[in-house]
Amino acid sequence: MKMKLLNKLWTVTLIACCFSLYGKAQQAISGRVTANGQPVVGASVQVAGTSTAVQTNQDGTYSITAASGSSMLVVSYVGFVTQQVPINNRTVIHVELQEGATEIGEVLVTALGIEREKKALGYAIQEVDLSTVTEARESNIANSLKGKVAGVHVSPTTGGAGSSSFVVIRGSSSIAGENQPLYVVDGVPIDNQSLDQAGIFGGKDFGDGINNINPDDVAEMSVLKGPAGAALYGARGANGVILITTKSGRGRKGIGVEFNSNFVMETINVIPTMQDKWGVGYGGTNGFGSMEYEGTTYPAQTGNGDQFGGPLDGQLIMYTYMPEWSPRPYSPQPADNIRDFFETGKTFTNTIAVSGGGDKNAFRLSVSDMRNTGILPNNKLDRQTINLRATSNITDKLFVEGKINYIRQTGENRQSTGLTTQNPAYSLYLTPRFVDLDWLKDYKKEDGTMVNWKSGTPYNPYWIVNEFLNEDKRDRVIGMLMGRYAFSDWLSLQARAGTDFYTDVRFDRKGTNSPPANLMPGTVSNTTWHVKEENFDLLLTANGDLSENFKGYFSVGANHLNRKQEVVGLDGQNLNIPYVYHISNAQLVTPRNSLSRKQMNSVYFAGQVGFKDYLFLDITGRNDWSSTLGLNNNSFFYPSVAASFVFTDALGMSNNPVLSFGKIRLSVAQAGNDALPFQTTGGYALDMVGYGAGLPYATLRSQVPLIDLKNELTTGYEAGTELRFFKNRLAIDFTYYSQSTKNQILPVQVSMATGYATRVINAGEIRNHGVELLVNGTPLAIGNFRWDLSLNFSRNRSKVISLAPNISTHVLIDNANGRIEARVGEAYGNIVGFPFLRTDDGRLLLGETGIVQRAAEQVVLGNIQPDFLGGLTSTFAYKGLSLSGLFDIRLGGQVYSFSKDQQTRKGTGVFTSDRENLINDGVILQEDGTYKQSDIVLTSQDYYAQRAWGNVGEDFVLDADYIALRELTLGYAFRPGFLAKTPFNSVKLSLVGRNLFYLKRDPQMKQMGITPEGAFAPNSAAQGYEVATLPTTRTFGFNLSFAL
Repeated sequence: MKMKLLNKLWTVTLIACCFSLYGKAQQAISGRVTANGQPVVGASVQVAGTSTAVQTNQDGTYSITAASGSSMLVVSYVGFVTQQVPINNRTVIHVELQEGATEIGEVLVTALGIEREKKALGYAIQEVDLSTVTEARESNIANSLKGKVAGVHVSPTTGGAGSSSFVVIRGSSSIAGENQPLYVVDGVPIDNQSLDQAGIFGGKDFGDGINNINPDDVAEMSVLKGPAGAALYGARGANGVILITTKSGRGRKGIGVEFNSNFVMETINVIPTMQDKWGVGYGGTNGFGSMEYEGTTYPAQTGNGDQFGGPLDGQLIMYTYMPEWSPRPYSPQPADNIRDFFETGKTFTNTIAVSGGGDKNAFRLSVSDMRNTGILPNNKLDRQTINLRATSNITDKLFVEGKINYIRQTGENRQSTGLTTQNPAYSLYLTPRFVDLDWLKDYKKEDGTMVNWKSGTPYNPYWIVNEFLNEDKRDRVIGMLMGRYAFSDWLSLQARAGTDFYTDVRFDRKGTNSPPANLMPGTVSNTTWHVKEENFDLLLTANGDLSENFKGYFSVGANHLNRKQEVVGLDGQNLNIPYVYHISNAQLVTPRNSLSRKQMNSVYFAGQVGFKDYLFLDITGRNDWSSTLGLNNNSFFYPSVAASFVFTDALGMSNNPVLSFGKIRLSVAQAGNDALPFQTTGGYALDMVGYGAGLPYATLRSQVPLIDLKNELTTGYEAGTELRFFKNRLAIDFTYYSQSTKNQILPVQVSMATGYATRVINAGEIRNHGVELLVNGTPLAIGNFRWDLSLNFSRNRSKVISLAPNISTHVLIDNANGRIEARVGEAYGNIVGFPFLRTDDGRLLLGETGIVQRAAEQVVLGNIQPDFLGGLTSTFAYKGLSLSGLFDIRLGGQVYSFSKDQQTRKGTGVFTSDRENLINDGVILQEDGTYKQSDIVLTSQDYYAQRAWGNVGEDFVLDADYIALRELTLGYAFRPGFLAKTPFNSVKLSLVGRNLFYLKRDPQMKQMGITPEGAFAPNSAAQGYEVATLPTTRTFGFNLSFAL
């Protein structure tokens, strides 16, 4: 009932906002803002003496309405002199800005949608340059942050079309919980979870919530990095907040049209380099059998997959498991054998937006269509969005705003990832070099079984992409309705209702005759996710001058969060009729159902006092009552205190020719990380006796709950400075931070004799501290030529201070050869495994047969955290022509590569090519206690495979640092004089590229066809572990935009 009423209110309000475009006589003004002949993106254009203001778009153009009688436009941009331009009844006004000193009066959107002057903020907030986001775009807008924001680590995952992005701000704050930030769109928090997450041992990446946002609709994007900026989000703010504001039609009269078309092609930028000298077998022999074909007997490959046999000598052989095949040469295939399995991906995105309004009412309606085919056969993603945002000043005191965003997203054949036989990359990379993949394209025999060069694994990759199929469809609505009533010029009340709800329907099937044996009759699965999150908040705000020297504001408010998630599914096995993939055709059907709810009630306040516009003090507080915490611990208070001192204003230095602006900021704050549902109470899991036998039963959940569970609490300290030099041509922003998260929510193992596997505890602390540096400058500006540089740098150090009593290690990822851990007293994310056994002076201590040996104890082999992150953006502009490039930098840190493990134990990697006179460079202990240098010649499997068979992880830890050309755009904006006699206000054409190449990375990664980003999954716990990832891709294409 509540949702139906809310929907009706939205409908009525939006219709009223869109069509009641009335008001006093107005005039529409449009034009372009340039500097040195180049378009200025994001410049403020305001009607003097009013609140009517707009920002210039990516072509530097604007459109605004002014009441008749308005005399002046005020045009401003950081680093340039603010200009007051007479209107004089003109309808087209172009403005050329001049560099020079300017008042730093930039206004930013902060927590809860409150607009604040940037110089008054006592904490770090960084805006994202959106000028290239819609040009060199990613389908997932979160990936556009990569290399652009100091202290933000972005890892695009390699799950295929529409996959997720993993974002961490200032290091991991939760040992076992969520580490990604909260996303807030137009003041409404949205759901960003990856449903049914992919991990290192399988699963599919169906994308995250932020992936549904259309980049063409985004007007502003900023990052609240620390607890001080995020404290007003309380139990959801510990990991930082990313604020997104979508475009609106405010500030113009009449109808305007914008169109953007983007087409890019996607190709793989790296594939494994395999050894192409040796065939299957052991000890240098092939182990062939024999088969007869048309009266002639040939050697026959028996199905062994390990490649430690004899040379690929070109002889004709048969294949035991494919007697239909004629004899084929036992020879290496061309280098493109693997590359040709992949396809060229294509993404075509078109967005059209219509906007209009006046000084009282405005709207913007956009429709977008994205069609993406991936690099894997049969993999595709389509996304259609409709976004409507409308505003109305119904009276001088009442302002109403409504927004509704509908998303329809459909995907086909999201591929399994990680260590699973259903991952096509896993099978592809273990297929021997003497097998031509063209032989496997016709993947099905006449009897319906799989064509393959051997039995068992690895499967035919073409079978995987054609018979392990799935479909998904998501219908999502993100909506907001807000009203603000001004009791006076200093007191207002705002009420806002926001919702994010979607239904995600998935169909999965394994084709008849699919291996292994339990799948042979075929399987089918239907799953439906229903997710709904509602937010209702009130905010009472008072602001104004307190005295001649003091001004301030104070807000007090409340929020109610209601969240529900339900999963309903049916799993069917043993199809009655082969190849009919419907749940009603399954002999055995097992139902699945889960339901979780969460509520949170909150009250909060925020206040600021400013002295003479150069000294500011902020105090905020929020108290949350969460339903997922224990009854005795469900109330938490999150305070913050921040101060800002603009010393150049205080000391009268505003016109100093060297130092244009100087500010110091300090803050201390707390924010939280809430618990998931059902961790404070016991429960039952429903199942069926015998798979699908129809007899339901319930079992006690395997985790002991914690009745008095607390939330994770982050306390952060921050100090920083902002400096601008030489009339704002050089800007420096430096931050030091230290933050600690206590009350970690940890699952710890218990004795199975208790009837449980784990129990939940509150214990442990992790600390992050580091520095961030942002430098923007214009090294050269001569005539129509301009060169801009932007550099960001960050260094974070994390340390696990404590865990539970008597527990010194928490395992994040476990595997026999290597695991990822949180160890007390050490950095978060240690890679731990067995090293080789060595002598005291570091030499390999071999066994008496000359084979490497494993040490008795595991040690730290590396750490997944980078030493430094950075980005460098360089932009050259001449008249309408611009060239921009982004270099993305990560230095330090390691990953564990299971791909190298597999290529070592199977003998497929190019590093296993050398098979002559293989002697381990180590010593053998003699009976008299001395060491002798080994001279024992080993077989290839004893030399290579024993390094993996012995569960030694030392060889498989690789450096994760890189320098990459992440983004490149070459664009031309047609100049106003050229467009004067056309219907267009602006036209821009750009050539674009993303993820083009690496200037630096571990050579071993290049050999194995992997990248550092491939080791970071959308699951917080699955970081730093690379397992048969799909190849990363580069994109290149064009972007065309115009406005009418």
